[in-house]
Amino acid sequence: MKSLKISFFLALIFSVAAVAQNKQNTINEVRHRQVHLDFHTSELIPEIGNLFNKEQWQNALKTGHVNQINIFAKCHHSWSYYPTKVGRMHPHLTFDLLGAQIESCHEIGVRCPIYFTVGWSANDAETHPEWCARKKDGEYLAMNWNFTSKLTDRKPDYSWKWLCAASGGPYNEHVKKQVEEICQNYPVDGFWFDIYHVGDLGCYCSSCIKRMKREGIDLNDEKAVQKSTAMAIKAHMQELRNLVAKYYPNATAYFNATPHVRDTASFLYRLYDLNTQQELEDLPTAWGGYDKLPYEAKYHLSQGSKIIAMSGKFHKAWGEFGGFKHPDAIKYEAAAMISYGASCNFGDQLHPSGEMDMDTYKNIGEAYQYIEQIEDYGPGGFPVSRLGMWLTLKKEADLGLVNMLLEMHYDFVIADENSLEKIELLIIPSYACLSGNQAEKIANWVKRGGKLIVFGEGALNKEKSDFIMDVGAQYIEKSPYQFDYTVLSPAIGKNLVESPFLNYESALKIKPTDAKILASIREPYFNRTYQHFSSHRETPYKLEETENPAIVQKGNVIYFAHHLDQLYYNHAVRIHRDLVKNAIDLLYERPMLKVENLPSCGRVSLLKQENNKRYIAHLLYAPALQRGEVMVLEDFVPISNVHLEIAVPEKVDRVYQIPVDKEIEWKMYGKKLEVKIPAFTMHTGIVVEYK
Repeated sequence: MKSLKISFFLALIFSVAAVAQNKQNTINEVRHRQVHLDFHTSELIPEIGNLFNKEQWQNALKTGHVNQINIFAKCHHSWSYYPTKVGRMHPHLTFDLLGAQIESCHEIGVRCPIYFTVGWSANDAETHPEWCARKKDGEYLAMNWNFTSKLTDRKPDYSWKWLCAASGGPYNEHVKKQVEEICQNYPVDGFWFDIYHVGDLGCYCSSCIKRMKREGIDLNDEKAVQKSTAMAIKAHMQELRNLVAKYYPNATAYFNATPHVRDTASFLYRLYDLNTQQELEDLPTAWGGYDKLPYEAKYHLSQGSKIIAMSGKFHKAWGEFGGFKHPDAIKYEAAAMISYGASCNFGDQLHPSGEMDMDTYKNIGEAYQYIEQIEDYGPGGFPVSRLGMWLTLKKEADLGLVNMLLEMHYDFVIADENSLEKIELLIIPSYACLSGNQAEKIANWVKRGGKLIVFGEGALNKEKSDFIMDVGAQYIEKSPYQFDYTVLSPAIGKNLVESPFLNYESALKIKPTDAKILASIREPYFNRTYQHFSSHRETPYKLEETENPAIVQKGNVIYFAHHLDQLYYNHAVRIHRDLVKNAIDLLYERPMLKVENLPSCGRVSLLKQENNKRYIAHLLYAPALQRGEVMVLEDFVPISNVHLEIAVPEKVDRVYQIPVDKEIEWKMYGKKLEVKIPAFTMHTGIVVEYK
């Protein structure tokens, strides 16, 4: 303990001196090999940090090839891990653990943004119930919380009361005082503020009610309450940004949960604009899956953001002790992050003793040793494709389409009404989200030669009463049937069945006006009910086709009356995916990237790094297996005979493979570059440098 106290005083001297000498620290480039270190530690656990050792800490980071780590100042239990006059230091911590972490990192050139919890803070919630977020009826807003449980009942995982940090509230002021205290006493590389979900939920705490009454908000209008709460949280975020910038103008600042691409107030009102970088927290093994990162990364890159992809070292869920993801899986996830233009971050949770788990950093190190070889070929690049996907923010529609495109190896970008001229083909998923102005811009683009595929309700106005664009058909109504069957014409039925095939949800009823029918519908004899049923499941189809088609084409527009994207997300029928491929192939003539002989579990990503005058086509292959609740990666098999074609408008100078940095044979046919990719395992990249 004597050595720990000496370490405390050394750390304090170091931090104060650094603050005095360097109030203008600079944070320039994003580090690509990061760790996020949780430390949520109960007051019931003794001897906090007693095994912390600077040399052991540094050895762990060196073993892990880590060059940035998010360290902790305040945890979900509300405890601070440094001497504080504003908050409360953990009762069983006897030295400045935050200062010791900073000293240990900076001594070896590792950057260390400071973690600070906001939305979950257990002891703050108990001692200051007025700081807690509330439902309309006055009950606490809480996650996985049963208020009738006995103290001896097992507490559910991830069970916390939410606190409301909205601007103008008392908790907001408390948070600002703590953050300012840290800025005054430590050299700050950045802040990582956690748990910003209250803006999505809407809060009725006394402070929020007073604010909303001043704003004239109808408290019975749920959407208005959510917007008001989100904007008040955004104002709180701006106050923190201003506060940190007062001391460290170039420090990073990130507010967790705000950048996720989903239909929430945080996203709709762009709370993520206040992040200096977008960090896409996920655990693909347990929630989100492996196909969530690509479209979120593509979206934020389209917004001009730097991005960091986050996963965990854990087998299953965030923060588990003793949970180990195999190093092969960490390596694949890290390579995928780089492939989609993101820096890497893997989560860990430090034992209360303060001793780093060396096996964790050996596992991370295996991945990051590989990342050191390829990290220059991802971040700083932007997705390039002539196929654009419209975001509807309906999960099943967007991800259903994403899954199909990734499996068919059609690389894509996220498009909107302002980027149409950069693409050849736009696909709109099956959710009514277009404004009249957006639909008009898309229609004018189609008149100029743009090509369009739309699924189901994606062509309807937001009231879902009529088509908002010309698809060559008239909207009638939703089908009264639970399911139906599709019959394809030869024009779109290449390599598919000629017999009627099942759709687990029926199509919208449409009437063609001036469009060609590509596929028809067979309706069932009747819906399946207790009164009318046949066999085990769906009722068989009638022998005649209805006058309401399944697919129509008018010029450069193909319209699907079914929600095939959502059907694929929920039911994964390959014939639906292959049908979409045929539709794409009817319209898409000038793809930037074509891939042959890569299995469907393979992934491709084409990035352009203009500053380096090069394109990088990343290829990945590692089938994910569903085991219980967890997706597992463990089979890395060699992949060979993959052919790649890239449309390169510039004059090609050199083509080589990474990470081996070996030149490969290539041919040019006009503006198309063709290469046969040497056999690879798990990941490779083809770099095309141009003059």
